[in-house]
Amino acid sequence: MDIDKTKENIKVFIDRYREKLQTLLSTDRDRRAAIIGGVTIVLVVFYLVFHSFSSGTQALEKRFVQLEKELKEVKELKAEYENSNKKIAVLSSKIKNEKEALISVVEKILLDEKLDRKNFSIRDVNTRTNSDEDFYEEKSVDIELNKISLSNLVDILFKVQNKPSLKVSNLSISTKIVKSDSMNVKLRISTYDFKQVS
Repeated sequence: MDIDKTKENIKVFIDRYREKLQTLLSTDRDRRAAIIGGVTIVLVVFYLVFHSFSSGTQALEKRFVQLEKELKEVKELKAEYENSNKKIAVLSSKIKNEKEALISVVEKILLDEKLDRKNFSIRDVNTRTNSDEDFYEEKSVDIELNKISLSNLVDILFKVQNKPSLKVSNLSISTKIVKSDSMNVKLRISTYDFKQVS
C-alpha cells in the first residue's frame, strides 16, 4: 500500500515539474536561454576536464625532464667510476710489477746518485692501513740524507716523483751556515698496495 502511494507521489511530483518546465520554456526566448545555459554548462565541464588533463600532462613532462637530467648525471657518475677503476687497475699493476721492497727501490735511487752509504740512512716505517673503508695500504720509509748538495736533492726528488707508485712527504731541509752547498734532509717516501676493488 505504501509503495503505491509513494509511486503516486513521485508521479505527481514529476508531472508538476514537467508543467513548470513547459511553462518556463513556452516562449522561444526561454528555450534559447535554456539551450545557451545547457551549452555553457557542457563547455564549463569540458574546460575543467581538459584543464585537469593538460595540467597533469605538464606535470608529467616536467617529471620526465627531471628524470632525464638525473639519468644523465648517473651516466656521468658511472663513466667517472669506470675511469677511476681503470686508473686504479693501472696503478695497482704498476705497483705489483715492482717486486723489490720499497727500501731497496729507495736505496737504488740514492746509490744511482753516487751518494756515499755513510751519508744516508733508511728506516722502514710500519705498514699502515688508513681504515677499512680505504682501498689501499700505505708502506713508508723515513730517509735521512747528510751532506747532500741541492742538485743531488733535486735529482733524487725528480726520480722519486717520476715513479708512479711513490710519493714524497714530510720533507725538511737544514743547512749549515759554514757550508751552504751542503744540506741535511729528512723525508718520507711512501708507496701504496691497492686492495681488490669490488
